[in-house]
Amino acid sequence: MSSDRADLAPESGGHDQYWERMLRGEFMPGLSKYFRRLPAAPRCKACQAPFAGPYAPLFRLLRFRPWQLNRQLCNHCFNGIDKQRGGAEVPVSLLFADVRGSTALAERMPARDFRTVLDRFYKVVYRAVDQNNGVIDHLAGDGVMALWTPRFGGEDHPAHALAAGRQLVSDLRSDRVLRGRIPAGVGVHTGSAWVGVVGASGAHDFTVLGDAPNTVARLGSSAASGELLLSQELAVKTSADTSHMERRLLDLKGKSEPFSAWVETR
Repeated sequence: MSSDRADLAPESGGHDQYWERMLRGEFMPGLSKYFRRLPAAPRCKACQAPFAGPYAPLFRLLRFRPWQLNRQLCNHCFNGIDKQRGGAEVPVSLLFADVRGSTALAERMPARDFRTVLDRFYKVVYRAVDQNNGVIDHLAGDGVMALWTPRFGGEDHPAHALAAGRQLVSDLRSDRVLRGRIPAGVGVHTGSAWVGVVGASGAHDFTVLGDAPNTVARLGSSAASGELLLSQELAVKTSADTSHMERRLLDLKGKSEPFSAWVETR
């Protein structure tokens, strides 16, 4: 592991190669299986190092503490990367959950209550993503973007994204606080995207860029309340049974042709 980091350090000119190997899960393949045996949660989505429990103090001393740019990942996995711009284009799967009519919703309730409802919404989304090996990429007002790469999610990351989407739709419908109060739709998609750190020191962010995240955001925003929209690409990658689903052609902003998606309601 140490030789990999030395050979691919950003200053050596191998910065993008470092990111690609890290995001594809080619670092620390042996440690993760041992870390996940330790009784603790939450833990790093990349290497499984525990953030809580009896072993957490030792792991914090070894720099396995939550990374400042994404609290679901650890400093050690991204050693030094947060101080420099860089990333790589890798296979990704994405989820976008969006609250419908949030402006009208905010008008109908006190601001404090609206904030409480949104906090609960974020918590339910986080739980579905966390339980299916994803990470939260960012919050966008009344929307949430989640990310999977081979590093966190394995090679079957499209299946994890689909499972998270299905769980989320179900949880939003059954949650005692949100049931009937949050009209939300969910979109899932898979493709290639650039993942890494953008911005200058002091104003930087870990994010995903490209057509895939733009597509899933528009897909999620096109889903009606209670709907899960699967892109054709994700349906193929997961061998999803679409025989009971409605096929929908969407006019997504930025797309020159209608975008094919499958509608799943549960």
